[in-house]
Amino acid sequence: MSEKDSYCKYLHKAVKITLLLLLIGLLVDKAEAESPVTAKQSPHILVLDNCDSDYKIAPFNDSVFFLNSDGKIINEIGGLNICQNIGGNRAISVSPDGKFFVVCENVADKISAYNLPAGNLLWSLQGKYSSAVIAQDIVYSICEDTTTQVRKIQAIDQVGNIIKQSGEVKGFDIAIDPNGGFLWVVGSDIKRCDMNLQIVKVIDRFKWGAASVDIGADGSIWVAERKHPDVAGSQNRLIKINQQGSIVQKIPLGDMTPLCVRVDLSNGNAWVTGVRVKERRKLSFRRWRFYWRRTFKYLGSRTCKYSPQGELLLEMKSGGKSIDIDASDGSVWITETDRPSLYHYSSEGKKLHTSENLSRDDKWIAIIPKKN
Repeated sequence: MSEKDSYCKYLHKAVKITLLLLLIGLLVDKAEAESPVTAKQSPHILVLDNCDSDYKIAPFNDSVFFLNSDGKIINEIGGLNICQNIGGNRAISVSPDGKFFVVCENVADKISAYNLPAGNLLWSLQGKYSSAVIAQDIVYSICEDTTTQVRKIQAIDQVGNIIKQSGEVKGFDIAIDPNGGFLWVVGSDIKRCDMNLQIVKVIDRFKWGAASVDIGADGSIWVAERKHPDVAGSQNRLIKINQQGSIVQKIPLGDMTPLCVRVDLSNGNAWVTGVRVKERRKLSFRRWRFYWRRTFKYLGSRTCKYSPQGELLLEMKSGGKSIDIDASDGSVWITETDRPSLYHYSSEGKKLHTSENLSRDDKWIAIIPKKN
């Protein structure tokens, strides 16, 4: 066999091998495309991150980060415009079936819905939306009318149509009791509304305001009330209200400012996260006068777990803006204040994972329910 024939034979064989490898690659790609998404590819946590500190000058790039069950970022929706607020309200909320989520942008003045797991935009509405909750594919959101400055509850259907609207209902955070058929709204007070968005009861009025509300399996609610240094009589405390609307627990939190509360539906335990700040008064002298100068010392973040009876079960020296509970195992995910951290703890307080890929600014978290 000549050298030329040997080369041709080698070349022919190489082409056959290359074609075979290409065919195998195509078959593998097809199989992966048709196979279910693995746990490491599928989003399990959503974090709304105020990662762009400039909310006045475009371009704006606050984001929703999609994280898998290991806390690794696998997707992102950018171009949002939000800013800090007083607590861990439901600025981001996921539907109970895990098919879509909504984001309230408090600077861009709009609410938008995105599908899961892809994150494609479904619909968007303009308005001063602050908090939203979802039940039976209907979004219930607090919105301030830009003309009258009156806050209302809106019910929005799957395609972004406002199908129902309340009269004036002031509030900062909202939660829903789908079994009892009530919406709970907290802000300067606590309101219970029926599913026609009518106020049926006002339970308590705060000296300043509440930052967060959540509902237990028995229909009771837990409310995180905040103290304001310039408002006399305001307090840091947790309040539990039973399904009938009676206050059954008032838990003082001292120097811990609560920002977000969530209830474990499996056992009724309440988790609250926030920061510790100590106020000090120092006698000072200025312009020939003595006066008391106030200073505030940041003592770090804190997360606590309470029993349904109000007993402190657990205290952790980490936490901050928001917290959510994974219903599949009772573990909690917490966004840290002033750090780029997302923590994952077991229901007993054992640290499982820390992610450091977020901003140091405010972050809101929502867990995507695992499908059976």
